[in-house]
Amino acid sequence: MKRFRFRLESVRALRDLAERAARERLGVAQQKVAAAADSLRATELRRAEMAEALAGTRSGSFRPSEQIAGMEALRSIERAEVEARRVLTEAQAACDRVREEWLESRRRLKVIEKLEERARLAHREAAEKSEQAILDELASLATTRVAPLA
Repeated sequence: MKRFRFRLESVRALRDLAERAARERLGVAQQKVAAAADSLRATELRRAEMAEALAGTRSGSFRPSEQIAGMEALRSIERAEVEARRVLTEAQAACDRVREEWLESRRRLKVIEKLEERARLAHREAAEKSEQAILDELASLATTRVAPLA
C-alpha cells in the first residue's frame, strides 16, 4: 500500500500561517486594549485626585487665581479622560474586528484539517482492507495445500 500523501498539504500550510498571523494580530490588539484601559484608569485617578485637591483648597481662604488654575487643570484632565475613553473604544472595536478575522481564519484551517483527517481515515481503511485481503488469500492457500486425504 502506498504511503499517505495529503494533496492539500500546501493549502493547509498556508492557512496555518494565516491563522498564526491573525492570532498574533489579535494578541497585539488585546495588548492595545489593555494599555488603553490602563491609561483610562490612570486618567480617572488623576481626575479624582485633582478634584479632591480642588475641594481641599476651597475649605481655606479663597484665592481666585488658584481656583482658576485648578479648574483649568481639572478641565484639561477631563479632556484627557474623554480622549482616553475614545482611544479605548477604538481599540476595542479594532480588537473585535481582528478577533473576527482570526475566527474566520481558524474556521478555514479547521475545514482543511477535517479534510485531512477524513483522507487519513479513508487511507487507513483502504490499507486495512488490502491487508485483510492478503491475509484471507494466504489463509485460503494454506487450507488448499493441507487438503485431507481421501
